Amino acid sequence: METVNELDFPPADLVAILSAQRRFSEALTTEDLTAAFRAESRRLGFDSFIYALRVPTNFTNAQVIMLDGYPQGWVERYFEAAFYDSDPVMAWCLKNIVPLRWSDLVLEPGSRAQSMMAEAASFGLRDGVTMPVHSPQGELGILSLSLDAPPERARELAGRAMPYVQLLANHLHAAVRNLNGLFQEGGPSLTVRERECLSYAADGKTTNEIAQILGLSEATVNFHMNNAMRKLDVVSRQHGIGKAALQRLIQPKPF
Repeated sequence: METVNELDFPPADLVAILSAQRRFSEALTTEDLTAAFRAESRRLGFDSFIYALRVPTNFTNAQVIMLDGYPQGWVERYFEAAFYDSDPVMAWCLKNIVPLRWSDLVLEPGSRAQSMMAEAASFGLRDGVTMPVHSPQGELGILSLSLDAPPERARELAGRAMPYVQLLANHLHAAVRNLNGLFQEGGPSLTVRERECLSYAADGKTTNEIAQILGLSEATVNFHMNNAMRKLDVVSRQHGIGKAALQRLIQPKPF
């Protein structure tokens, strides 16, 4: 059986992972955190990395926070060419919660996705591992580690690194959120009744139906809905439902 050392893969045991996680949590600046993860990615045998956190601000836009350790010029090229619309790795992250080895992607010959991955390879991003992190607050974090190596060695190294990348990703995600103040309470404070009225409205209930369910008058339901709309700064119930859902102010009941 081949050993890690035979593949020139540095030891990445639990002690080392815990040490890296501690360094992430102790980082005081984005620069410190970027340096800490760059060191960890190199210890795992990768040449470069990137971490992007998408924070939804509304349904047509989002704030993006990035730790960029990729080859110079690629991120600029990526956005310039709007590769995010055809990026197969991004498509994977939107639908999955487990890590992806890029060489496991099945790309349609001649597709824009294949063209994008080929251009990425020309920047030295030949293979890698990506781990999506989905937050309860609706954020999406994407951690990618890449290397420029012959296909067989790159595939083997990426495969061995996948469980470690999965362990590291959530702690990096938490550190980025902490540095950017995303653990602080955000959005308006809605009362229990306001949340209930919005939630039932989101399920398609009318004012009359909500009133019957909650044992209230229609006037009282309208009172709570109007208060919620004012706090959310929206122009309609539909707008209010969408904004409350985006900000996770209303969510399906767990049980």
